[in-house]
This record gives sequence, C-alpha cells and structure tokens, in this order.
Amino acid sequence: MLTGFCSSCGKELSKNAYLCPNCGMRARMGVEVGAGGPREEVREAFRRMEEESEKAFETAGREIEKAFKTAKEEIKEVTSKEQVVCLDCREKNVTSARFCYKCGEELD
Repeated sequence: MLTGFCSSCGKELSKNAYLCPNCGMRARMGVEVGAGGPREEVREAFRRMEEESEKAFETAGREIEKAFKTAKEEIKEVTSKEQVVCLDCREKNVTSARFCYKCGEELD
C-alpha cells in the first residue's frame, strides 16, 4: 500500500517504508524509528575517518619531532668533535672526512 512520497526525490513510498528505494533517503517512518540509511552510514564513516586521521596526524607529528631531535643531537655530536685541518687550503673538516670539502685534497 502506497501512502507517501520521498521528501528528496518524490518517489511514491509504501506505508511501512523506512528508506526510499530510489534514493536511500529516510522516509517519515524511518525517522520515527531511528532507522539508519546509506547517508547516515556514510556520515558516520566520515566521522570515524576524521577521528582516525586526527590520531594518525598526532602520532606522525610526535614521530617527526623525535626524528628532528635525534638528527639535531647527531649533528651536534659530529660537529663538536675535533676537526682536521686541510694542509693545502687550511680549511677545517670533520674528523671522519677523507677529502677536504673545500679543495678536494686528501686529508691525512
């Protein structure tokens, strides 16, 4: 028995319809009983996705901060060591260098 129309697409609906079979919009009966429909499911999926994305970005931010802190400490450690002076151009190089970064000469 048909007794109403969909408020979204205008399709005629049966008396007991919770959802419009044409567009998926909740019918009056569906609203009254709190029936979910495709739109509500999509909305809920987006809400959950937003929460999960926020958690992922927070975790990524913390990991990036840790990586920068570690890199900063490693750079400080390397640059604080004694330096080797190039005998050719007198430029200071890190102790692990095999060649002068300025002139290219082999370091002793």
